[in-house]
This record gives sequence, C-alpha cells and structure tokens, in this order.
Amino acid sequence: MNKRFPIVFGLLLLALALWLRVTSMENVQYWVSRLDSLTYDIQLRAQLLARGAPPLKTSVVIVEIDNESLKEEGRWPWSRVKMAKLVNLIQTQGAVVIAFDMTFTQNEQNPADKVYNELALQNLVTPPIQDVFKQVTPFFDYDTQFLESLKRGDSVLGVAFLLDPHTEGALPPPQLILKSQSEKDLDFYVMPGVMGINPKFNIATVHAGFINIFSDEDGIIRRVPLLVNYNNGLYSSLALEAVRIYLLKTVQLVTKTYGDGIRLEGVQIGKEIIPTDEKCQVIIPFRGPGGTFPYYSAADVLQNKLPPDVFSGKIVFIGVTAVGVNDMKPTAIQSAFPGVEVNATVADGILKNNFPHKPAWGLGAETLLIFILGLILVIVFPYLGPRVLTLLIFLIPALLVATDNWFLRNMDLIISVLIPIVLSVFLAMMNIMYGFLFESRRREQIKEIFGQYVPEKHIDEMLKSKTSYGLHGEDREMTVLFSDIRNFTTLSEGMSASQIKDMLSEFFTPMTEIIFKHSGTIDKYVGDLIMAFWGAPLKDKRHAEHAIGAALDMQKEVARLKPILAERKWPEINIGIGLNTGMMSVGDMGSKFRRNYTVLGDAVNLASRVESLTKYYGVKIMVTGSTRENQKKFVFRLLDRVRVKGKNESVELYQVICKRLEATEELRKEVELSDAALDLYFHQQWEQAQAAFESLSKAYPEVKLYPFYLNRIAEFVQSPPPADWDGVYTHLSK
Repeated sequence: MNKRFPIVFGLLLLALALWLRVTSMENVQYWVSRLDSLTYDIQLRAQLLARGAPPLKTSVVIVEIDNESLKEEGRWPWSRVKMAKLVNLIQTQGAVVIAFDMTFTQNEQNPADKVYNELALQNLVTPPIQDVFKQVTPFFDYDTQFLESLKRGDSVLGVAFLLDPHTEGALPPPQLILKSQSEKDLDFYVMPGVMGINPKFNIATVHAGFINIFSDEDGIIRRVPLLVNYNNGLYSSLALEAVRIYLLKTVQLVTKTYGDGIRLEGVQIGKEIIPTDEKCQVIIPFRGPGGTFPYYSAADVLQNKLPPDVFSGKIVFIGVTAVGVNDMKPTAIQSAFPGVEVNATVADGILKNNFPHKPAWGLGAETLLIFILGLILVIVFPYLGPRVLTLLIFLIPALLVATDNWFLRNMDLIISVLIPIVLSVFLAMMNIMYGFLFESRRREQIKEIFGQYVPEKHIDEMLKSKTSYGLHGEDREMTVLFSDIRNFTTLSEGMSASQIKDMLSEFFTPMTEIIFKHSGTIDKYVGDLIMAFWGAPLKDKRHAEHAIGAALDMQKEVARLKPILAERKWPEINIGIGLNTGMMSVGDMGSKFRRNYTVLGDAVNLASRVESLTKYYGVKIMVTGSTRENQKKFVFRLLDRVRVKGKNESVELYQVICKRLEATEELRKEVELSDAALDLYFHQQWEQAQAAFESLSKAYPEVKLYPFYLNRIAEFVQSPPPADWDGVYTHLSK
C-alpha cells in the first residue's frame, strides 16, 4: 500500500488540530471550549460513577430549610425572630462561622407597629393604648433580635450583585481596592448593581459575601468567581469570606506581569494560593452529587433534636432546599444541584486547596501532546491493518482519558485531551477508509490478473495476505499437470467448428471446476490440452497431493461425460494426464503486448513428456517419482525407469490407480506382484520376470503393461543390454 497519501493527509489533519488548539478566532475557540467543557462533564461524572462518593471529612456543614422545616415551622420566608433563634442555637452548638446563602436586604415590619397603624386608621388609638404599644413594640423588633444574635459570633450575610445599575441596601468595605490602571484592567466580573445588606445589620457585622453563581455559555455551572469588581472594589464570594473569617486571614491577589500588563493567576489566603482563571474563577471541586456534605434540618436544630456540639469548629452554611423555594443549579455533575452546597463545596475546596485547574502551562502541554502523539500516529497508522486500527480507535482515547483522570484525581490538573482524542480517531478512520479503498483497488487488480486462473477462494486468501502477486517471477517447488484428449484430431474429423467449440466447452467447464476445487491454478488451454499447476500464487505444502486428487476426479468426470456426449452424437473422449513435481519459475510473464501468469522450467517440460507417454504405457494418469514421493493416500503402480528425449537423468514413472481407501485387497495384491515382477526385470532375471509377467497378463488381460514388458524381455533375451545397464529405458520420441 502506498503510504504517501495517508501520511500527507495525516499531517494536514495534525496541522488542523494544532491550529484549533492555538487559534485566537473567537468562534472557533467558543466551540472548542464548549466541547472541552462537555468532555470535562462526562469525565467528572464517569469518575464519580467509577469511585462513588467517598466519606467526606470536612469542616463545612449545611443547615437546610427543607420541606420538613416548613412543615414544622411554617412557610418561607421565616420571621427574623425565628432566624435569630436558629442562629443562637447553631452558635450554642459550637459553630465558628455561620454563612447565609440568602439575602437580608429589607427591614422586617414590626408586628406591633403593624397593629398600631391599623388601629390608628380606625381612630381607635387612645393614650392608654399608645403607652402600651410603646412598651411592647421593642419586644416585637425582630430585626433587632436577629441583629443581636449575629453579634454573638462571626456571620457572613449574603448579598447579590446585579447586572443592572439598581442598588439597594448597604455593603461593607471591599476586600481590596483596585488602584492602578493595570489592576482595573484585570478581567474580573464587573457588577453595576447590588442588593446589599439591611443597613441595620451592616452595623452589627461587616462580613458579607455575594451568592451569585454564573453559568457557562451552555447554561451549566462549572466554576464560580471568588471576587467580583463593584465600583473598583473587590468583594468576596460567600464561600471565600466564610473561610477568610474562619482562618482569620487576609486576601491578596496573585498576579504575574506579561509584557506591559499583568495577569491574574490566583488568590492568596494567608500562605495558601488558590489558582484561578483570569476572571478570578475556580472550577467547583465537586465531592459528589447533591447531599454529599453533612446536611441538618433547620427544624431539628430549632427543636433541639441534634447532639450537642454537632457544629463545633465548623463553618455552617444556611440555605433553602425545600421544594418550590429551593435554589437548585444545573451543574457539571448533576442537573439539579443545591446552590447552598455549591458554596459549601467551594469553601471546602478553599480550606483544602485542591481545586481542579488548568495550569498556566496547560496550553503549551496540550499543544505539545497533540504534536507528538499526532506525529507518531501519522507515521505509524498507515502500516497497521484495519483490525488493529479499529482496536486503537477505542484504546487510545481510553488511555488518554485514563491519563487525564489520573492528573485530575492526583494533581487537580485539567489537561484537555479532546483534540488528541478526535485527532487519533480521525487518523485511524482515515487510514481504515484508505486501506479499504486500496484493498478494493488491489482486489480488482488481483481479480484482473488471476480471476481466470484460480478459484474465488484463492483470491479471497490472496487478498488477506500482504504479499504482492503476479508482479515478479520466483522459483518454487510446485506440481504441474498436463491433460490431453487422446486422438483429438481424429475424433474431431467430420465435426463443424461450432460442434467442436461446444464439445470442448462441455469438457473444459467441469475439468476447470475440479482443478479449482483442488486448489489448482489454470495456466492455459491449448486446443484440447489443459495445463494447470499447484503451489502458486498461494503457497501450498500439499501441492502434489492436491494435483493427484484433481487428476483422479478428472478421470471420474470423463466417465460421467461419456453417456452425455453419446446422447449428442459426439465422439467418446478419453484423456491422459501427466504430472511432475519440481522447481519451476512462476510469475506474470510475457511482453508489453500480452502477459500471462504461467510456469516455466525443465520440470514443466518433463510433465508434458510424461503426459505424452500415458498412451505408450496404456494408463490414464502417470506421475514422476518426485510427485509420488511421500504420497500415502493413493495407490501407485511402478511403470518404468526412463530417460525422456532431451534429458540425461532418468525418471521413475508411476501409474496413479486410485485412492488407497478405495483399493480392494485384490488390487493391492496385483500391485505388489507387478512391482515384484519389475524388480526381477531391473535385475535382468529374465526368466523369472517373464514368468511373473505371464502370470499377471493371464490374470489381468486388460492391463496393457504386462504384455508390453513381455515383448521387451523377449527383445533383451535376443539382444541382452550391457552389463552396466541400470534398467533405464530411453525414449527417442516425445
């Protein structure tokens, strides 16, 4: 197979893959990023499915306002007095920080004020009533009670930044202020509006964190920002602020100078550096599906059903999970994931500093991976077969994903393997398709060369092989067969050309089928002669056996054809078959005008001579000693030792009688007696040989061989051969 095309085309695919990874075109990067994100989602879910959700050791817990809480404590939103009680109880049980995944922007109306105003509208307020309300109103100031509960410990209230310039409530001072222009040019989320804290609460605590969670362009939440920009001030997320208070650390930016500007690379809390992207986002380090973190029902807290100190030393996130009022988010790991657990997950990730992240060198590593892997596959794939390539279509992506999973699980590194996977699959498929097209072309070429010479199953086997057939000659040990219709010239006298053609077609068709059945190759038809050989184009260790089997079946077929020819008033056909085994040259030979797949050599010529001698010895199938060697499945009769015209070396000739399984005991006995008689003949024991052949001739008068030797013995008695005679008879004619 020509390797140039798949290698050149593979290099073009490799160049395209490299361009997709490094191009700055927004539309291209958008789709590459989308596919990367989808790959990450699948990888994350598969990883969770493979290992399950391990027991979580964490300092972060969740108090949920669930369906049971609403059933026990009333509908949402709850009064601030209930929230105050909840905070007090959580603090009593040892919580270090309480973070609210909800906003408290407006005041809660005092119930006493509401009643007083209703009475005033009805002109029912009297001085005594007015005095009573002045005394009882402070007892119903639930905002103040909530405020007092917040003062007893560290709490973080939720705020929500807006994409429009609407502002409501108050904000504590920002974590950091962007002073220089290069800092202001950093790619933080810039928020124009905010729903802040009730100013009354802001007096009690300066701790606040935004609860905004931004989805990717496909609507899936995979990352959250730790800081956002509001009026050139940086404000912490709820998770970051809760951890900062828990650790009593300060927050700083980690930037690096590139050219004339700086680039954000992380957020530092104390000595720990949290890697982020340019927008100060971290990839959510999901620990498992929703419910992985410890959850406690708010109703159980309010009713003192929890063990004492259950929140000791913990960061407690309070959020709503009740159906209908919950805050469920579509995430990479689950289509409906509790928003409060997203914040808890991020807080746990900050505490453990094990966020999955793309390192600064990630793009370079991905590009290098594409180049090295792609170059190897481009060079290697054209030399592999379709089965191996099909296996690699699955194996290479599996190995890449497994490697990526190892980096993610052990080093929290995200290395995108999407493009290498797609590249490997495309390269494999391209080589499979090219190989298929090449094989189709090769199939046609082989059929064109060999279709008329060899059976269909031979062509199928040749196509499975990588060997080149018919393009050059080679020497092999093979067996060649010649078959000729006896006295054909005399038989065809009186027949028209059309009748001769029809008769030969009736004869050649079954003969060819038999040769094909026995794995032979047709060399040519010359008049009434058939030439075939075994051992090429496919190598055949049993070429002699197959050739002999074909010869026997050809003679049986001739016997079957005789009544059919008689019905058509055609002459009776008899054939002689000669076979020889030896070294011969085989290949596609000829001139630029005409070529033929054929065999040449002395062994071929000898087979032709053997066929011509079948009539002389009166046998139907004759083989040489080289063909007879090691053939135990057939019954042979030694005919003679001869030296054919044009040859100096002697050859033993054998008659093929039948298959050994078909031989009768009488036939075996006759062959033994015949061989013994010949042995006497070769040793010049003329009287004993004559007696043996006379006995055989009387017992088997139909065998022409016995009278033949009686005549030869009579000649030798009259004119004895020389003393050094080796028993070889020299034929002076072809």
